[in-house]
Amino acid sequence: MSDIEFLSKLKEALDARRAWFDNYELPKLKEEFRVFHTNISILYDLFAKKGFIIEDIYKNEAKVGDLSVPPTGSFSDANKREQLGMRIAALDNELDFLVNFHGFTVSALNQDKIKIIIGIVKYIDWLHLTPDGINVTTQAVSDVVSNIRHGASDPITSKTLTDSLAALSGVTRTIINTLKLISDFNREQYKYDIRVNVTSSMSASEATPSNINKKFSQTMGGKPFYVELINELIKEDYSADSKALQAGVLQRLTVEMNNPSKTAKTSHSFKSILMEGLNSLSLASSILSEILVKIKRNSDFLENQKHGIWEFIKKLVAQITNAEKDQTIYELESIDANTNKLVREKINFNTFCSMLEKRIDILAAFSLSGNSVKKLEAMDEESLKNLFQRNIKEVENYHKLLDKFDNYFKNAVEKSSRSKINGIKPELSALKNITIKANEKLQDYNIGKEEEKQFQQLGIDN
Repeated sequence: MSDIEFLSKLKEALDARRAWFDNYELPKLKEEFRVFHTNISILYDLFAKKGFIIEDIYKNEAKVGDLSVPPTGSFSDANKREQLGMRIAALDNELDFLVNFHGFTVSALNQDKIKIIIGIVKYIDWLHLTPDGINVTTQAVSDVVSNIRHGASDPITSKTLTDSLAALSGVTRTIINTLKLISDFNREQYKYDIRVNVTSSMSASEATPSNINKKFSQTMGGKPFYVELINELIKEDYSADSKALQAGVLQRLTVEMNNPSKTAKTSHSFKSILMEGLNSLSLASSILSEILVKIKRNSDFLENQKHGIWEFIKKLVAQITNAEKDQTIYELESIDANTNKLVREKINFNTFCSMLEKRIDILAAFSLSGNSVKKLEAMDEESLKNLFQRNIKEVENYHKLLDKFDNYFKNAVEKSSRSKINGIKPELSALKNITIKANEKLQDYNIGKEEEKQFQQLGIDN
């Protein structure tokens, strides 16, 4: 194989691999980061609610201009709650910027950027969450997790914690593996650029690191000079084993590019996409449970304010005698997006809570670690799709209603008492992220089915 032939094939492999990353792998990577971000937000809210961290009051005001790893220095036990709250808040903000504002293309993920992103992903070591973790932040989070697990936690808290930790552990592995593949690609692209711009006219005797560095500084536009990669290039192009080494480079690029996508088309069935989507939707169960507790407290506070001590005595008597509860009706207001007019609707709060409890149980059953997984696997693909679509819609509808309840409770009390109302905006934000992820899974499924249909019409075996 001549040098020209190798360069031609190398360019073809690199271009195809770049397209594969940009079109297939990086959209999936962005989705993994969205899951990562959602679960960091869930744990931040959980830790704050349980009093293990102090919420950062400046969190929403902090502006992220570019990615960076949050502080890693030590802190004392005296300000542990405050420091840990600030650090997890900073991590949450970095992930928010990464998911919503940073580019997910090969060109946007150079080696320096990948190093920073890996630092963000490993900022807390979710794969080895132990008291003797690799850094002080991991150790502090491990202590919080241990205290919640061994404390008098309610089942909802325990499930929320377990689900989020499992999700973070799983996506961490996937994210690191994908970033490594991109890093390997960047190394090969870097060597290709040097071949074209620096060493194309060099003989074996001329191709030394020092000679390459001289010409490199003139032609490579201020790019960093990696001696390790230069030595790899010299071996691949000028050593006695160059032909075998060059063939190995092409094989790695081609095999790693083709096999994963081919495997995804054959073994990763469309039904499994729906199963993964339902599993992601199951996270809404714990969030809705947290919300349900809060709005019930808000309702009790509001009703007690309205009726005072006599209402309290009435409820106490009803509990003792098992008497039927009075129905609580709230009139919720919202602006119709189409007509821009005020819309009022009366909601029976007791019925609403009862229906929400049932929906929470249904969503919890979608977890792939639950007992219902065999029943889901036994369903045909169309029924599974309908189940998925229906429950996405249900969660979206509950999100809208709960947002109205949040506004209602805040406006129904005097300003002096507003601090006693439990806000649910963080939970609603996490719920929104879950429905976004679920809808993207549904979109992946629909795109895959449409591609399959087109292949069949063309008589091609996919």
